[in-house]
Formats: sequence, C-alpha cells, structure tokens
Amino acid sequence: MTALARLSLRARLAIALVSVAVLTVGLATLLANRGLDPLVDDAARARLQRSAEHMAEVAVAVYQDEGGWSPTARETLGHLAALDGLRIAVRIDGTRFGSNLTGAETASATVALGGRRVGNIEVAQQGTGLLTPEEAHLQHSLDRLHLAAGAASVVAALLLAFLLAETLSRPLRRIRVAAQRIGQGDLQARIDPVGDPEVRSVAQALNRLAETLEHEEEIRKQTVADLAHELRTPVNGLLARIEAAQDGVLTGPDNLEAMHEEALRLTRLLDDLARLADAEQPGLLLEKHSLDLGEIARTAGESFAPRFADAGIGFQIEARSVWVDGNAERLDQVVSNLLANALRYTERGGSVALRVVPAGDDAILEVADTGVGIAPDDLQHIFTRFWRGDRSRSRATGGTGIGLAIVRELVRAHDGRIDVDSTVGEGSRFRVVLRAGDRPSAQHPAAAFDRVHP
Repeated sequence: MTALARLSLRARLAIALVSVAVLTVGLATLLANRGLDPLVDDAARARLQRSAEHMAEVAVAVYQDEGGWSPTARETLGHLAALDGLRIAVRIDGTRFGSNLTGAETASATVALGGRRVGNIEVAQQGTGLLTPEEAHLQHSLDRLHLAAGAASVVAALLLAFLLAETLSRPLRRIRVAAQRIGQGDLQARIDPVGDPEVRSVAQALNRLAETLEHEEEIRKQTVADLAHELRTPVNGLLARIEAAQDGVLTGPDNLEAMHEEALRLTRLLDDLARLADAEQPGLLLEKHSLDLGEIARTAGESFAPRFADAGIGFQIEARSVWVDGNAERLDQVVSNLLANALRYTERGGSVALRVVPAGDDAILEVADTGVGIAPDDLQHIFTRFWRGDRSRSRATGGTGIGLAIVRELVRAHDGRIDVDSTVGEGSRFRVVLRAGDRPSAQHPAAAFDRVHP
C-alpha cells in the first residue's frame, strides 16, 4: 500500500485540490511572465524606433543650420541624444562618427534633405540593455506582482482545498461511522441524508439497507420464537404421554394413537420447514419446462375431491388449458397448498372453486372459497411464516402457518405474483398470475415425469 493510499479521504482530497490549484497558478504565472517580457521588449523597440526617427528629423535641422556635418553639428546632435537618454551614431557614405554602438540593440532612420539622403542615424539606449531604467523597473515590478499573486493564490488554494475537503468528507465520514455501527450489529443506526445529491443517495441507500437488515433480524427472531413454540407443543405432548405411560397412568392403543398423531404433526412441521427452505432458494432448485397449468390444476384438484366430499364441502373445477414455463412439481405444490388452505378454513356446507383461465399474456390460477374469510388487518400477514389469525383453530385443523409462505416463494420463483381478496364471513379468493407461453409442438420429455401429487 502506498503512502498516499494510507492517507484519509480528507487528506487525499486536499492534496488533489491543492495540486490542481498550484499547477494552475504556476502555469498562469509562467505563461504571464513568458508572455509579458516579449511584449515589453517589443514596446521598447518601438519606442527606440520612434526615437531614431525623431533624431533623424532633429539631424536634418542641425545639418541645415551648420551647413553640413561639422564638428559643431556632431556635438550638438550627440548632446541632444544624451538628453533623451540615447547614444547616437551617424553613418555617411561608409564613414561613421558618434558613439560606439557595437553589441547594443539599435534602431535606425534615414536623414533626408530635399529628397536627398545626407546620412543615416542609429540610436541605442544608454547602458547595455534595451530597456530604459523606468521600463526595467516596471518589468521587475510586474514580475514581483506575478510572484506575489501566485503565492497568494497558493495560500488561498490551500485554505479552500482544506475547506472543500472537510465539507466533502464530513458526510462520508458519517456514512463510514454508521456503516461500522451496522457492521457491529447496531441495526438501528441511521444517517441524516445531507450534502450533495450523490452523498444523500448513498446515505438513503444505507438507511434502507439498515431498515431491511433490522426487519430481517426481527423476522429471524420471530421465526426462532415461533419455531420453538410450534415444536414445543407436539414435543411436550409426546413427553407427557411417554411419562404417563412410564408411570402406568396412560396405557393401551389410545395412548399410542395420540402419540402417533403428535409425531405426525411434528413430521408435518419439519416437512413444511424443509419445503419453505427449498422454496426460498428457487434459483438453485427449479428446472422449468413448458407445461399445461390447467392439467396440473385439474390433477391436483381431482386428488383433493374426496377430501372435500368427506368434509361436506362442495368443490368445482374449471381448468382450461394454459401453457406456462415452470416446474410441474412446484406448481402442483402451489395448487395443493391453496386447496389445503381452503379446505382448512371452509366449514361444512360451504364451497370451494378451482379455476385456471388464460387472460391476455397471462395465465390465471384461482382458488375461491366461502370460508371464514380474513380480517383486513390480517391480510398483510397471511404470507408470513408461522403467522395464523387464530392459532388454536389452525393447530386443531393441523395447520403449521407455513403453507402460504411456501406458495408465495414458489410463485416468485416462477416470476409471478399472488393476490388475495377476502371478506370476513364470506370467504377468500387467492389469485396466482403467471406469464403464459406458447404451446410446444411436442411436450418436453422431462415434463411428463417431474409431477408429484400428494
């Protein structure tokens, strides 16, 4: 791990922002300096050229007054040039007089009288450079201002960088702290969603995750409590009867039959738990084929018909042919659990109807009964494992509170949905909606053998 990676997010953000600011200011200062010096030099050359042209005009007047390039004219011209801070030289037909301008930056102009060239003027700045003392001072002042501005910008960038880094990293640190608390088991930890939209969305997602984990933990605890309660009843019954038999209080076949019933109840509970565990991991278990949902429902309904007849409950089947992509054994389990639920909560003299029909692109499986119905407050709980609106009656009829939870998970595994409408005292209607498919030209061979009936 590099040294930078070991730094905190705030430090890395600050370093990144400062680096960008320093690089920007440095480039701006460098470009300004590199661009300003040529401009100053060009201005100095233009000024020197104007001075040369001006001295050429002065040389014409001196030439006329003296009648030529006399020693007095040369002295006068040199004196006037010195007043302007210049050194001057005059070139006449190959001869030259005045200052020695070798190596100096010069500007030249022609001295013309009446259209006739009488000489050529060359001027240079006094000293060794191109700039006047004032221009050199101005250039140095500008360089210092650039450096000062660059240093001030770097300081301001440092302050702003640390301020921005602190502003950006503070909500992230809160999210990290909350995530650590959740990881340590504090599922009630929440984050106040403040800051930028991206940070708020992360905080909201983490809050939703915490809520989900908290809900799952509550379900887990409730499941353990319910499972312990459900197991305790048959186990306690068995222990009581065994101890009574050991003490000679209960003997004979009736006691054995009662213990057998308690063992069967315990077996049903364990079987339902195993089915629920399988249903909650459907992606690992389901092998789907194209099959006729109506045929599966009709077969399952026919197997339940004697049980409805024995209970004195009317039973009707309307199962039209609708092809779906699914697992025959699991869909048979869905139908069987819904019919068992209807049988359990429909009184003698009532009726139950099993119906399979196509509806556009969907296949509809319905189980309707005229049973006791479900209270509105209980509808949201009916697919929760171990939940029962009336525990004593459910236990008396052999219910474990897992059947509808299995149905929901299996329907989800087939990418479908299950709805329920119910009125207390009038009955309930469970509706499973699956996506319909095309009827195959020939049924998949495996589909004929993967159906299991109770």
